[in-house]
Amino acid sequence: MKRYFSSSSFCVGFVLIALMTGILLVSFVWLPKDPNEMDLLHKLSAPGTYGLLGTDQFGRDILSRAMKGVQISFLIGVLVVAFGGCVGTLIGSFSGYYGGKVDEIVMKLIDTQMAFPGVLLALMLIAVFGNGIANTVLALTIMSVPRFARISRSGFMKYRDSDFVRAEKIRGAGSLRIMFLHILPNLVSELVATASLAFASAVMAEAGLSYLGMGIQPPNPSLGKMLSEAQGLILRASWYVLIPSGIITMLVMGFNLLGDGIQEVNERAS
Repeated sequence: MKRYFSSSSFCVGFVLIALMTGILLVSFVWLPKDPNEMDLLHKLSAPGTYGLLGTDQFGRDILSRAMKGVQISFLIGVLVVAFGGCVGTLIGSFSGYYGGKVDEIVMKLIDTQMAFPGVLLALMLIAVFGNGIANTVLALTIMSVPRFARISRSGFMKYRDSDFVRAEKIRGAGSLRIMFLHILPNLVSELVATASLAFASAVMAEAGLSYLGMGIQPPNPSLGKMLSEAQGLILRASWYVLIPSGIITMLVMGFNLLGDGIQEVNERAS
Protein backbone atom coordinates (compact mmCIF):
# COMPACT_ATOMS: atom_id res chain seq x y z
CA MET A 1 0.00 0.00 0.00
CA LYS A 2 2.93 2.36 0.60
CA ARG A 3 3.95 1.89 -3.03
CA TYR A 4 0.44 2.60 -4.23
CA PHE A 5 0.11 5.76 -2.13
CA SER A 6 3.39 6.99 -3.61
CA SER A 7 1.46 7.45 -6.87
CA SER A 8 -0.31 10.82 -7.14
CA SER A 9 -2.94 9.31 -9.46
CA PHE A 10 -3.77 6.62 -6.89
CA CYS A 11 -3.97 9.19 -4.07
CA VAL A 12 -6.32 11.54 -5.93
CA GLY A 13 -8.48 8.63 -7.08
CA PHE A 14 -8.58 7.20 -3.57
CA VAL A 15 -9.75 10.54 -2.11
CA LEU A 16 -12.50 10.94 -4.73
CA ILE A 17 -13.73 7.38 -4.23
CA ALA A 18 -13.63 7.77 -0.45
CA LEU A 19 -15.79 10.91 -0.78
CA MET A 20 -18.31 9.14 -3.02
CA THR A 21 -18.33 6.08 -0.75
CA GLY A 22 -19.05 8.35 2.22
CA ILE A 23 -22.05 9.83 0.40
CA LEU A 24 -23.18 6.29 -0.47
CA LEU A 25 -23.00 5.09 3.14
CA VAL A 26 -24.82 8.15 4.46
CA SER A 27 -27.59 7.68 1.87
CA PHE A 28 -28.37 4.22 3.27
CA VAL A 29 -29.26 5.62 6.69
CA TRP A 30 -30.36 9.18 5.97
CA LEU A 31 -31.90 11.16 3.11
CA PRO A 32 -33.03 14.78 3.53
CA LYS A 33 -36.39 14.04 1.89
CA ASP A 34 -38.20 11.43 -0.14
CA PRO A 35 -36.41 11.53 -3.54
CA ASN A 36 -39.71 11.22 -5.42
CA GLU A 37 -41.79 13.64 -3.32
CA MET A 38 -43.07 16.53 -5.47
CA ASP A 39 -43.71 20.07 -4.29
CA LEU A 40 -44.71 22.27 -7.22
CA LEU A 41 -44.87 25.35 -4.99
CA HIS A 42 -41.09 25.19 -4.59
CA LYS A 43 -39.98 23.98 -8.02
CA LEU A 44 -36.56 25.13 -9.29
CA SER A 45 -35.65 26.61 -5.91
CA ALA A 46 -32.04 27.73 -5.73
CA PRO A 47 -29.60 25.90 -3.42
CA GLY A 48 -30.08 26.89 0.21
CA THR A 49 -33.56 28.38 -0.20
CA TYR A 50 -35.56 25.15 -0.06
CA GLY A 51 -33.16 22.29 0.33
CA LEU A 52 -29.38 22.31 0.50
CA LEU A 53 -28.95 21.83 -3.27
CA GLY A 54 -32.31 23.21 -4.38
CA THR A 55 -35.16 21.49 -6.20
CA ASP A 56 -35.88 20.34 -9.73
CA GLN A 57 -38.74 21.22 -12.09
CA PHE A 58 -41.15 19.11 -10.05
CA GLY A 59 -40.06 20.44 -6.67
CA ARG A 60 -38.17 17.26 -5.79
CA ASP A 61 -35.12 17.62 -3.55
CA ILE A 62 -31.99 17.46 -5.74
CA LEU A 63 -29.70 16.37 -2.89
CA SER A 64 -31.92 13.39 -2.04
CA ARG A 65 -32.16 12.37 -5.69
CA ALA A 66 -28.42 12.77 -6.20
CA MET A 67 -27.67 10.61 -3.16
CA LYS A 68 -30.09 7.97 -4.42
CA GLY A 69 -28.48 8.24 -7.85
CA VAL A 70 -25.08 7.49 -6.30
CA GLN A 71 -26.60 4.29 -4.86
CA ILE A 72 -27.75 3.20 -8.30
CA SER A 73 -24.41 4.07 -9.92
CA PHE A 74 -22.51 2.02 -7.35
CA LEU A 75 -25.00 -0.85 -7.66
CA ILE A 76 -24.60 -0.94 -11.44
CA GLY A 77 -20.81 -0.66 -11.20
CA VAL A 78 -20.44 -3.41 -8.59
CA LEU A 79 -22.75 -5.85 -10.41
CA VAL A 80 -21.11 -5.24 -13.78
CA VAL A 81 -17.60 -5.69 -12.36
CA ALA A 82 -18.61 -8.78 -10.36
CA PHE A 83 -20.37 -10.61 -13.20
CA GLY A 84 -18.20 -9.34 -16.04
CA GLY A 85 -15.03 -9.96 -14.03
CA CYS A 86 -15.96 -13.54 -13.14
CA VAL A 87 -17.06 -14.49 -16.66
CA GLY A 88 -14.20 -12.67 -18.39
CA THR A 89 -11.56 -14.05 -16.03
CA LEU A 90 -12.81 -17.62 -16.48
CA ILE A 91 -12.85 -17.29 -20.25
CA GLY A 92 -9.41 -15.70 -20.38
CA SER A 93 -7.99 -18.26 -17.91
CA PHE A 94 -8.93 -21.31 -19.96
CA SER A 95 -8.00 -19.57 -23.20
CA GLY A 96 -4.56 -18.50 -21.99
CA TYR A 97 -3.71 -21.71 -20.11
CA TYR A 98 -4.71 -24.26 -22.75
CA GLY A 99 -3.97 -22.20 -25.87
CA GLY A 100 -4.33 -23.90 -29.23
CA LYS A 101 -7.80 -24.22 -30.74
CA VAL A 102 -9.50 -23.19 -27.50
CA ASP A 103 -7.58 -19.91 -27.47
CA GLU A 104 -8.18 -19.32 -31.17
CA ILE A 105 -11.95 -19.82 -30.94
CA VAL A 106 -12.33 -17.73 -27.78
CA MET A 107 -10.27 -14.84 -29.10
CA LYS A 108 -12.18 -14.77 -32.40
CA LEU A 109 -15.43 -14.48 -30.42
CA ILE A 110 -13.93 -11.74 -28.21
CA ASP A 111 -12.62 -9.84 -31.26
CA THR A 112 -16.03 -10.12 -32.93
CA GLN A 113 -17.73 -8.62 -29.88
CA MET A 114 -15.15 -5.84 -29.58
CA ALA A 115 -15.79 -4.90 -33.22
CA PHE A 116 -19.10 -3.42 -32.04
CA PRO A 117 -18.90 -0.09 -30.18
CA GLY A 118 -19.73 -0.79 -26.53
CA VAL A 119 -22.56 1.71 -26.09
CA LEU A 120 -24.08 0.71 -29.45
CA LEU A 121 -24.06 -2.94 -28.35
CA ALA A 122 -25.70 -1.97 -25.04
CA LEU A 123 -28.35 0.08 -26.87
CA MET A 124 -29.11 -2.89 -29.13
CA LEU A 125 -29.44 -5.29 -26.20
CA ILE A 126 -31.68 -2.92 -24.24
CA ALA A 127 -33.81 -2.32 -27.33
CA VAL A 128 -34.30 -6.11 -27.60
CA PHE A 129 -34.74 -7.00 -23.91
CA GLY A 130 -36.27 -3.75 -22.64
CA ASN A 131 -35.34 -1.10 -20.08
CA GLY A 132 -34.66 -1.57 -16.38
CA ILE A 133 -31.82 -2.20 -13.97
CA ALA A 134 -31.51 -5.93 -14.73
CA ASN A 135 -31.26 -5.44 -18.50
CA THR A 136 -28.89 -2.50 -18.07
CA VAL A 137 -26.59 -4.66 -15.91
CA LEU A 138 -26.79 -7.49 -18.47
CA ALA A 139 -25.88 -5.21 -21.36
CA LEU A 140 -22.99 -3.54 -19.53
CA THR A 141 -21.73 -6.90 -18.23
CA ILE A 142 -21.48 -8.24 -21.77
CA MET A 143 -19.56 -5.07 -22.67
CA SER A 144 -17.04 -5.60 -19.84
CA VAL A 145 -16.24 -9.29 -20.45
CA PRO A 146 -13.58 -8.77 -23.18
CA ARG A 147 -11.56 -6.40 -20.98
CA PHE A 148 -11.17 -9.03 -18.23
CA ALA A 149 -10.73 -11.88 -20.70
CA ARG A 150 -7.77 -10.19 -22.41
CA ILE A 151 -6.01 -9.34 -19.13
CA SER A 152 -6.40 -12.83 -17.65
CA ARG A 153 -5.46 -14.50 -20.94
CA SER A 154 -2.21 -12.58 -21.23
CA GLY A 155 -1.38 -13.36 -17.59
CA PHE A 156 -2.00 -17.09 -17.96
CA MET A 157 0.06 -17.18 -21.15
CA LYS A 158 2.87 -15.47 -19.25
CA TYR A 159 2.89 -17.91 -16.30
CA ARG A 160 1.75 -21.23 -17.79
CA ASP A 161 5.33 -22.32 -18.64
CA SER A 162 7.02 -20.81 -15.57
CA ASP A 163 9.11 -22.86 -13.15
CA PHE A 164 6.57 -22.94 -10.32
CA VAL A 165 3.90 -24.28 -12.69
CA ARG A 166 6.25 -27.01 -13.91
CA ALA A 167 7.06 -27.90 -10.32
CA GLU A 168 3.36 -28.26 -9.50
CA LYS A 169 2.83 -30.47 -12.56
CA ILE A 170 5.69 -32.73 -11.44
CA ARG A 171 4.05 -32.97 -8.00
CA GLY A 172 0.86 -34.15 -9.73
CA ALA A 173 -1.31 -31.06 -9.32
CA GLY A 174 -4.33 -30.84 -11.61
CA SER A 175 -4.92 -28.12 -14.16
CA LEU A 176 -7.67 -26.39 -12.18
CA ARG A 177 -5.51 -26.31 -9.04
CA ILE A 178 -2.60 -24.83 -10.98
CA MET A 179 -4.84 -22.28 -12.70
CA PHE A 180 -6.75 -20.93 -9.72
CA LEU A 181 -4.44 -21.55 -6.77
CA HIS A 182 -1.04 -20.83 -8.31
CA ILE A 183 -1.40 -18.66 -11.43
CA LEU A 184 -4.49 -16.55 -10.69
CA PRO A 185 -3.13 -15.02 -7.42
CA ASN A 186 -0.27 -13.55 -9.46
CA LEU A 187 -2.78 -11.60 -11.55
CA VAL A 188 -4.70 -9.98 -8.69
CA SER A 189 -3.14 -6.52 -9.04
CA GLU A 190 -3.76 -6.42 -12.80
CA LEU A 191 -7.35 -7.60 -12.36
CA VAL A 192 -7.99 -5.03 -9.61
CA ALA A 193 -6.76 -2.25 -11.91
CA THR A 194 -8.97 -3.62 -14.69
CA ALA A 195 -11.94 -3.78 -12.31
CA SER A 196 -11.43 -0.14 -11.34
CA LEU A 197 -11.39 0.95 -14.98
CA ALA A 198 -14.38 -1.28 -15.78
CA PHE A 199 -16.31 0.25 -12.87
CA ALA A 200 -15.70 3.75 -14.27
CA SER A 201 -16.78 2.61 -17.74
CA ALA A 202 -19.96 1.03 -16.33
CA VAL A 203 -20.89 4.21 -14.45
CA MET A 204 -20.29 6.32 -17.55
CA ALA A 205 -22.20 3.94 -19.82
CA GLU A 206 -25.16 3.73 -17.42
CA ALA A 207 -25.29 7.52 -17.21
CA GLY A 208 -25.22 7.73 -21.00
CA LEU A 209 -27.98 5.16 -21.43
CA SER A 210 -30.14 6.85 -18.79
CA TYR A 211 -29.49 10.22 -20.43
CA LEU A 212 -30.87 8.78 -23.67
CA GLY A 213 -33.88 7.34 -21.81
CA MET A 214 -32.82 3.69 -22.23
CA GLY A 215 -31.28 2.99 -18.83
CA ILE A 216 -32.82 3.43 -15.38
CA GLN A 217 -36.44 4.44 -15.73
CA PRO A 218 -38.46 6.98 -13.67
CA PRO A 219 -39.33 7.35 -10.88
CA ASN A 220 -35.96 5.83 -9.90
CA PRO A 221 -33.43 8.68 -9.79
CA SER A 222 -30.38 8.25 -12.00
CA LEU A 223 -27.55 10.73 -12.42
CA GLY A 224 -27.78 10.41 -16.21
CA LYS A 225 -31.55 10.94 -16.19
CA MET A 226 -31.17 13.95 -13.89
CA LEU A 227 -28.67 15.44 -16.33
CA SER A 228 -31.06 14.84 -19.22
CA GLU A 229 -33.92 16.56 -17.35
CA ALA A 230 -31.67 19.48 -16.41
CA GLN A 231 -30.43 20.09 -19.95
CA GLY A 232 -33.43 22.18 -20.98
CA LEU A 233 -33.23 24.22 -17.77
CA ILE A 234 -29.57 25.18 -17.95
CA LEU A 235 -30.30 28.90 -18.26
CA ARG A 236 -32.93 28.94 -15.49
CA ALA A 237 -31.33 26.49 -13.06
CA SER A 238 -27.66 26.02 -13.88
CA TRP A 239 -27.02 24.31 -10.52
CA TYR A 240 -29.30 21.48 -11.57
CA VAL A 241 -26.91 20.65 -14.43
CA LEU A 242 -23.74 21.04 -12.40
CA ILE A 243 -24.70 18.71 -9.53
CA PRO A 244 -25.29 15.40 -11.40
CA SER A 245 -22.54 16.13 -13.93
CA GLY A 246 -20.10 16.89 -11.10
CA ILE A 247 -20.93 13.64 -9.29
CA ILE A 248 -20.57 11.59 -12.49
CA THR A 249 -17.22 13.28 -13.15
CA MET A 250 -15.90 12.54 -9.67
CA LEU A 251 -17.02 8.91 -9.81
CA VAL A 252 -15.55 8.24 -13.24
CA MET A 253 -12.37 10.22 -12.62
CA GLY A 254 -11.85 8.62 -9.20
CA PHE A 255 -11.98 5.03 -10.45
CA ASN A 256 -9.98 5.85 -13.59
CA LEU A 257 -7.23 7.50 -11.57
CA LEU A 258 -7.22 4.62 -9.08
CA GLY A 259 -6.83 2.10 -11.90
CA ASP A 260 -4.14 4.21 -13.59
CA GLY A 261 -2.25 4.49 -10.30
CA ILE A 262 -2.33 0.73 -9.74
CA GLN A 263 -1.09 0.09 -13.27
CA GLU A 264 1.65 2.68 -12.86
CA VAL A 265 2.93 1.08 -9.65
CA ASN A 266 2.73 -2.42 -11.14
CA GLU A 267 4.76 -1.37 -14.20
CA ARG A 268 7.31 0.34 -11.97
CA ALA A 269 7.65 -2.80 -9.82
CA SER A 270 8.11 -5.07 -12.83
